[in-house]
Amino acid sequence: MQDTFRLNDRIYHMVHFDNLENIFARRTLLSKHALEQEGIKLRSIALDSVQKLRERIFIWDALINMFRPLHSYVPFYFAKRTPMLYVQYARGLQHDIIFLEVSSRILKEPGVIFTDGNATNQQLSDQNDQKVYIIPASLSKEQKRYYSLGNIPLGTNLNRSTFFAHWKFLQHLNWEVIYGENRFDGNAEKKRIKHAEILVPDRLPLERLVGISAMSMWQVEKVNDLAKRCGLEGCIPRAVSKPDLYFP
Repeated sequence: MQDTFRLNDRIYHMVHFDNLENIFARRTLLSKHALEQEGIKLRSIALDSVQKLRERIFIWDALINMFRPLHSYVPFYFAKRTPMLYVQYARGLQHDIIFLEVSSRILKEPGVIFTDGNATNQQLSDQNDQKVYIIPASLSKEQKRYYSLGNIPLGTNLNRSTFFAHWKFLQHLNWEVIYGENRFDGNAEKKRIKHAEILVPDRLPLERLVGISAMSMWQVEKVNDLAKRCGLEGCIPRAVSKPDLYFP
């Protein structure tokens, strides 16, 4: 079992097959915020309750010298078979999930940040509209958190995820959990860690993809046919079947 991280590993973004035509047509994977700005509606696989929490999280971007919404990042996972995917499996929708894969070397690029767990876990209560503002840890400063009203939200999760702005902090992540077991038996902390995220600002051109994966050969053929119809054959990787990304 892999229990360490390398900067030539792959990281994963999940999309519903129904969204691929829109993504392929634009040649770009857009953040939720960018989609909303362009008036684009896609089929979401995220829980509404989680999305509402993420709407209230803002991250300091040193490149533009201001806070930006968490929803303005395109999220990727280090892990395979995340609890988020398990939700789709439990719903009977896993076969519709397509993985878009990027080299983890993207972590060395300006503006790309990452977390040691689910970015949503910031102890925000779903009973109020309080917001959290976070300055990611960098080589020059530790992570800082600010609240809109100066009061700590009364969230139910005692553990919160830390944001990092430099790849050298990868040593702080719990790779044993991230790359380890895929069943958690209600262990909220392991679920949080398994969801460690890589966050790419605004958009990711499809030319950056190093792989596209589907669950079955039937779905692989659908993805590759769609790429051909959109004029992307030879411009992006051909989809392949990778059952190890999915729950059996």
